[in-house]
Amino acid sequence: MQIRVFLPMALALCFGNCLTGQAIFDSTFVIERAAVFFDVNKHDLQPGADTVLAAIAAKCLTTNRRFLEIEAHTDADGSDGFNQELSERRAEAVRGFLTGQGVPGEQMRVVPFGEHKPVASNASDDGKQKNRRATVELWQRTRMTWLKGQVVDMETKEGIPAMVSLRSRFLNDSIQTDSAGHFSTPVPDRMPVEVSVFSPGYFFETQILTPNSLEPIQVEFPLPPALAGEVLTLKNFYFVGNQDTLLPKSEPELPKLLKFMQFNPGIRIEIAGHINLPNSPPVPKESWNYGLSVRRAKRVYTYLIDQGVDPGRLTYNGYGNYEMVFPHARTEREQALNRRVEIRVLENPDMKGRTRKN
Repeated sequence: MQIRVFLPMALALCFGNCLTGQAIFDSTFVIERAAVFFDVNKHDLQPGADTVLAAIAAKCLTTNRRFLEIEAHTDADGSDGFNQELSERRAEAVRGFLTGQGVPGEQMRVVPFGEHKPVASNASDDGKQKNRRATVELWQRTRMTWLKGQVVDMETKEGIPAMVSLRSRFLNDSIQTDSAGHFSTPVPDRMPVEVSVFSPGYFFETQILTPNSLEPIQVEFPLPPALAGEVLTLKNFYFVGNQDTLLPKSEPELPKLLKFMQFNPGIRIEIAGHINLPNSPPVPKESWNYGLSVRRAKRVYTYLIDQGVDPGRLTYNGYGNYEMVFPHARTEREQALNRRVEIRVLENPDMKGRTRKN
């Protein structure tokens, strides 16, 4: 994710917010890219390029906080000087079209590179065609503020070092805390951001936050130790009813589990699958319903194996409707929580000798 920070703006706005201690500033993020291609030694737009450029121009015009950066390129045939001039003409052809679409000049920036930034080898005709291009990036200028917090051990309340991952509409980044678990990072102001924290020896945690420069917050992330015998229910991890298919909104949770396994290279876990069958007796192990709980666990197991996790660190099992969170579930939310997957720690050498505090 490309980010640009405008320090003069940051300093000016900080001066006006010194009393609150919460600086706000502008950064920019690439939110979309488009590319058009050219014939040999030509700068005229090819058929179809107008559709591509018109679409990105329309998005730029939705707000004056967006702008376009035009980069133009050539293949390596010809002299360096000729190619530099050709890239300038290609950039101007694109800018001219965007101007005709109503994009103001102050919302565009042109950078001709000649032959110096190829994306493919110039040894083939196909590679040369890919290099004869102009790319248009749509940048969003976004008001930023600071998110501050600390990651702590849930039992001892002591700060612990951790990695903090942040994901929002314009942001996808990771930072490292200090040795006491403290972190401070710029995030879009008044925009929801998903914050996930990972630390060796601990389960992971995710919170959805909306930082507000007018009401600064100090967030605490208490992480439970991943001790042998402990259980973590995967949050926001839901299946389609009567299937082992994850709901689309739950698919981003799988990489978090993978990262947990990577942060704890010696851990062994059981993946436990559960189904929703309220107001019913325990289903037989040979039944389709029991098999569904096994298949849900195996779905997660297979994902981790496919991502390179050693099979010796994993096992999976189904528990039917034996351990429903809501045995008499009535609402859709309660039923969704019954259709869950848990991570049960079988062994964690990194936490050997530590026991859970009551």
